Parts: sequence; C-alpha cells; structure tokens
Amino acid sequence: MRQLRTLAIALLVTAAVALFAARQADAGSYVVSQCSTVAPGAGQASWEATTPGYGGRDRCGSDQGLQAYHDAAESALWHFGAWVWRAPPGTVFTNLQATASLTAQAGHRGQLVVTTPAGEQLEFGSEHDDFRVHSIDGEFSQFHAWLRCVAPGSGRPCGRAGEDSAHAYVRGIYLRTEDRAAPTVTLAGGSLFEQPVVRGTRGLLFEAGDRGGGIRKVEVEANGTILVTDIRNCALADGFATALSPCPPATTESAAVPTADQAFATGPNLVSACAEDLALDGAANRVCESREVWVDNACPRSAVGGGSALEAGFGGEGDSTLVRSDRAALVRGRLAGAGGGATVCALTRVQGYGSPIVVGATAVTAADGSYAISLPPGPSRDVYVHHAVGDRVLSRHGLSLRASARPTLQVSPRRGLRNRRRLHFSGSLPAPACEGRLVKIQAQLGRRRWRVFRTDRADAGCRFAARYRLRATHSARAYSFRALVPEQAGYPFERGNSATVRVRVRGG
Repeated sequence: MRQLRTLAIALLVTAAVALFAARQADAGSYVVSQCSTVAPGAGQASWEATTPGYGGRDRCGSDQGLQAYHDAAESALWHFGAWVWRAPPGTVFTNLQATASLTAQAGHRGQLVVTTPAGEQLEFGSEHDDFRVHSIDGEFSQFHAWLRCVAPGSGRPCGRAGEDSAHAYVRGIYLRTEDRAAPTVTLAGGSLFEQPVVRGTRGLLFEAGDRGGGIRKVEVEANGTILVTDIRNCALADGFATALSPCPPATTESAAVPTADQAFATGPNLVSACAEDLALDGAANRVCESREVWVDNACPRSAVGGGSALEAGFGGEGDSTLVRSDRAALVRGRLAGAGGGATVCALTRVQGYGSPIVVGATAVTAADGSYAISLPPGPSRDVYVHHAVGDRVLSRHGLSLRASARPTLQVSPRRGLRNRRRLHFSGSLPAPACEGRLVKIQAQLGRRRWRVFRTDRADAGCRFAARYRLRATHSARAYSFRALVPEQAGYPFERGNSATVRVRVRGG
C-alpha cells in the first residue's frame, strides 16, 4: 500500500459552527455530529480491523471518545484498526472537523485520513498525546480514525504497543455532507385519477425516496399552490444531523385532495406530488411528478341520477360545426340510463384566448334521455358536455364550435350621393380580443369579385371607421359594400364578413 500524502493541517477553533458557517454549500447540505455533546453516542461509525491485534473501544460518553489501540505481540506491515465514516450514496463530505489524540510507538501510528471519490487517501493532523482540533476541506467519500502499522524498518512487523501508548482517539466529529442526489417521486394512483373528470375530495397516492440524506418534506400542489405539507421525522439536534442519513430513505404517502379548493379551476389542472431531501443550509434538492386532472366545479348538480353514458354532438355535423358569430349553435345528445328531468351542462372556453371555462348553457333531458343545448352566439369555443350527480361526472369532450366573424357595417349617405363626395364607413367587430384587429372594406366588382379599397383596425371598443371619395362616378349607379375580417392569430374567429350594404349614387 502506498504511503499517504500528509497535509498536516491543524486548526484550533472553539466551536464546530464557526468552522462550517464559512463555506457556502453548492447544494443542500447538513452537518453530521458524531461522538459529541450534541450526539454523545458512538453514532454511525463502524469499527474495522485487519487483525484481532487492533482493538476499538466506544468511550464517547467520556472525554476519551472512540479509541483505536494495539494489544498483541506484533502485527504485520500496513495492518490496521480504524473507526470509519462513509458518505451515503449521492453525497460527499466537503468539510471535516475532529478533535483527536494521535500517538505512535513500536511502528504503530495514529492517523486521521480521508478518501476522495477518486480513491486518493489524504492524511491530516500531527502526532500529539493531547486532544487537538483538526480540520480539512475538499470532497471526500470516507473518514478514518486510523491506528496502523507503518513499520520501523522495511518488511519488519510492528511490536506490541502496550497500555495504549500508540493510539488514535477521536471525538467531536463534524462532517459537512453535501447531498447531490435528487429524490425520486412516483405517482402511484388514487381516486383523483380514476375518472376523466372529477369533483369533490379525492385521494392521491405517491411514493418518494432519497438515497442521500433521506426524505425531509413531502408536499402536494395544485397549479403551484401548496395543498398539503408533511415534515418527516429526522435525526436532528441543535441544528445538526446525528446520523449520516438522518431522514427516512423512502415513504409512501396518501393525501386527500380537495378539488373544490380555490387553487383549482374548472378545466385542466396540474396536480404535483413533491419531495425534498434534507438541507440545514442551502437549498434542498426538490423533485415533483405532475399529472393533469380535469376538474368540474361549475356545472350544476343534477337532481336526477342514474345516467350511465353521455352522448353529444352538433347534430349531423358531428364533433365540429361552423356558424356565424351572431348565431346560436345547438348541441344534441342523449344521456343513457337517466330518463327525463336530468340536468346536462355545456361548459365552454374561448379558443386560443386563455379565457376560463364557464357554463355556456344547460338543458334537461326528455323522457328518453335526449336533450338539446342552445349555445349563445359568440366566438369559437371548445365545448365540454357534463352530467354531474354528487361528485360523479359523466363527460363528453372534444367538441369544437367554430365561429366566423360577423362584423356590422354602416355606410352613409345611402342615397343622393354625387361624384367627388365622400362615403363614410363605420361598424364594429365581434368581441373578445377585437382591439387592433384588421378589417377590410370591399366593393363588389361584377357578380362574384370583391376588391379591397380601404383598411382599418378596430379600437378598444371594437369599432372601426373609414372614408372614401368618389372620383369617377359620372352617372347614376348602385354600389355594394361589405366589411371583411380575415383570420388573425389570437382572434377567436374564423374569416367572415358583414352583410352587404347597397349605396345609390346619383353621379354627375
């Protein structure tokens, strides 16, 4: 075995807190206290020896700490006994402080040694019989309080070191542990996910695990709002961890999720189960798993139940229909198994506009379960048809009501206009999202051709206006005008036009 590289770092400090507060952690970290006033027991140190000639004693309850000594006639070169601390998987020790008494005799030498993640071993400290504070910074996977035969001469065994004259005694160990492994979260199910649409209080099951410091906190969120928080019991005292992995490595959680809470909106919601590992300073590693949940908090509950299946569509047009924005649309369908008097609700959301889902209209079933819901005129909308009894919802989604824009148009004067006089055009676009939308004023050429001769944009009140001077109308004739609204990004209407307005010009 190769000789250790000696760093010889000895730093006297009065408290562990002063040492570790100086370093800013890169990730969530915690300081593990072992064999100290905070954690007076032996903690999680393990005793390891290559031969029974080396002995270990737990004297943490006294001022002698954890002891490594030799009590045999002789021991071979590089044989050892040591108290060992190993960083949990996914973590590293980044600072270490220990109070130690380290002596040498008969070829045996007391040592404080750390091992890097790459396997390099570093010795720090110096030989002295009295207890002194030693510290080291870096990244380490193990810490050893070691008594080892380093041999008085090449190949010769070490003799007996009687009455602990050669020893490694250590106490007051503080290990800053940086947790670089994020927890894992798995949504296991629950009644929250059993139906396409839910309402009321529903159950959520999830599992969380962490291979570093363990799970410190679990939470359930809806659309970023915390609904449930649970802090796990961890081995902590006075701001220190008293175990290398102080928190539970895994947990299975159940939560009651109130979908009527204000954190939920009617429509798709993002529900997340989250877990954090331990961080006594810095930011904890946090992981969430999310799933979309469709919640109906808007449709009125039906007084008549018994429905087993819900059908809906736009008559013979199926799942989609196109109507003018100034006309109503009719949703027809059947609620199987319910009979007459059951309430069916149509929820709507304006397409491409980010608006909330609202109740568009409701209807009551006939004796055979059939119904017809008249949706009021308006923009293009997604339509969701529901039948709710208690907290159970039958749903029919995927309906699309497409609306072509139907602006208004007024032209003045309508009669008696002469050449070189102005025509005034005004009107309004259908709301919402009408401000700044393009409108084109067209004149009819022949029977089928339309020509744009003026354009304008609607103001905040959806109004537009334009003027045009007649220049070549020398004889009496009639003109036909209309306002055309092209399809525009963010405007929830398809291309459409106004009714045609006819104007008679006297000419001359």
